[in-house]
Amino acid sequence: MYLNCHSYFSFKYGTMSIAELIEQAVANNISTLALTDINNTSAGLEFVRQCELHNIKPILGIDFRNGADQQFVGIARNNEGYRELNDFLTERNITKTSIPERAPAFKNCYVIYPEGRINPLDLEANEFIGIRPEAIAQLALKQQLYPKEKLVILHPVTFRNKLDYNAHRLLRAIDNNVLLSKLPSDEVANEEEIMSPTAEVLKNYWNYPNLIENTRKLLEGCSIKFEFGKPKNKKVF
Repeated sequence: MYLNCHSYFSFKYGTMSIAELIEQAVANNISTLALTDINNTSAGLEFVRQCELHNIKPILGIDFRNGADQQFVGIARNNEGYRELNDFLTERNITKTSIPERAPAFKNCYVIYPEGRINPLDLEANEFIGIRPEAIAQLALKQQLYPKEKLVILHPVTFRNKLDYNAHRLLRAIDNNVLLSKLPSDEVANEEEIMSPTAEVLKNYWNYPNLIENTRKLLEGCSIKFEFGKPKNKKVF
């Protein structure tokens, strides 16, 4: 049920190496895991390799943000979707333009918007609203506004413990070039962005079985595969 995990390749934000992220997944008996580093895919291949070694189904995506402000999370349904995400990110980097509020018309990707970002009635077939654990309390008041088939669990993972959280806060202060005491709260991740066993995560969502089922179907609809062990460079020019 983890669609938004960060490694330290989420520069000046994430705290865990790929090995440490996988260790967390193994310790919590997680069978499927999505790596969505912030505006970065550098760790993708190693993540898939490590997941296969530990019998974890890997999913790849990108957490598209302007600074710390999350616009949307793109999840690749397949290898072609992963190419689409990388092409979009590359274009933004080359043109030095910010991430738009709406995702482009990806053909092989799911898109998850944070709650409150997009009018739920404007969602495309491949687009969803992600509900964070801290937003569950208000969902009862808002659920009539959201199509039930468009809600998924969005429980980000950024650190392992309090020590990692403190390191994360220091990274955010460095990125903003401010004293830690002057760091704005909206520049820091929620302290609860820690991995737990699936059963613990689902406890927050028991009253919304459709939301759990939507997340499960999204995870099942993704597959990424790379061939390791064979040279890919050209031998003849």
